[in-house]
Amino acid sequence: MIFIYRAIDSGMVSYLDVKHGAVSLADIIGIVHYLNMKSDVEYANMHRDMEKGGHK
Repeated sequence: MIFIYRAIDSGMVSYLDVKHGAVSLADIIGIVHYLNMKSDVEYANMHRDMEKGGHK
C-alpha cells in the first residue's frame, strides 16, 4: 500500500484520482517503476559526479 502513497506524493496522481478509481493499479505500478528508475539514475549520476570530484 505504501507504493500508492509514493505515486500520490510524487504529484503524478492525486489522492482523489486513486480514491475514485480514475487511475488503475497498473497505472500506479507503472508510475512507481518510473520513480524507481528515476531515483536509480539520479543516484548513479551523483555517485559518478562525486568520483570525478564534482559536487552537487
